[in-house]
Order: sequence, then C-alpha cells, then structure tokens
Amino acid sequence: MGKTWMWGGSVALVASALLAGCSGGTSSSGVRLVTITGEELEIADGNRCAVRGNATNSGNVSAKVDLAYEARSATGAVIGTSTASFEVAPFSNFEFRHSKLNSQGQPSSETFTNDLACDGISNFKRTSTHTENS
Repeated sequence: MGKTWMWGGSVALVASALLAGCSGGTSSSGVRLVTITGEELEIADGNRCAVRGNATNSGNVSAKVDLAYEARSATGAVIGTSTASFEVAPFSNFEFRHSKLNSQGQPSSETFTNDLACDGISNFKRTSTHTENS
C-alpha cells in the first residue's frame, strides 16, 4: 500500500511540473491550459489590419486571454501595435478576429495602430500572452 501511494504522489508531482511549463495555470477552482494557433493577418473595416487566430482551452475553467502584437516593416522596425482580448470556455475553442465580439461586446482583436493596412505590414509577432481564470 505504501508503494502505491508513493507512485501516485510521483505522478501528481510530474503532472504539476508539466503544467507549470505550459501557457496556463492552476488555481483552487481548476486548471486552464490555453494554446494559441493559426495567427494570421486579416483585413478589417476601412482596409485596416488586425490579427485573427484560434485559442483552445483544454482546461476545466474559463480563461480570460490578453494578447499583444507588433507589426513590423521590411527593415524590422515596429510600425504599429495591436491587442486581442477575449474569454475561452472550458474544453473549447474561440476563434478571435476583429469581426467577432468578445464578452464585453468589443472586437476580440483590435486593428493595428496607425491605421495600418495588411499590405503595409511585412511581418508581425506576438509580444505578450496573458491568461487568467475568468
């Protein structure tokens, strides 16, 4: 019986260590594990540009997600910034985009500053990812 308890404790410790390395977290109310994929530029209203993508929550609690992006020129200079903010229900996917509203009734992905058009952006990168229980 002592060996079974020790093995079970080791599995729990390894599982906790694995979760600690992922973009997610734990709380007394559950686990959130959010993965962001498929990020690409999309043309928004007025020929402005925003980021769209998918957020998958494989945890058992809702997660509030805040993302930040930088748009860059061909020389690598930052020419604009954008954010995305939304919630993802447990065990589900949320496709964020400018035309899809978040729970506050605002676009889940904002257009880039400086009224940038997508063809004026050489590349973009995510500069920040923040998740918390919602």
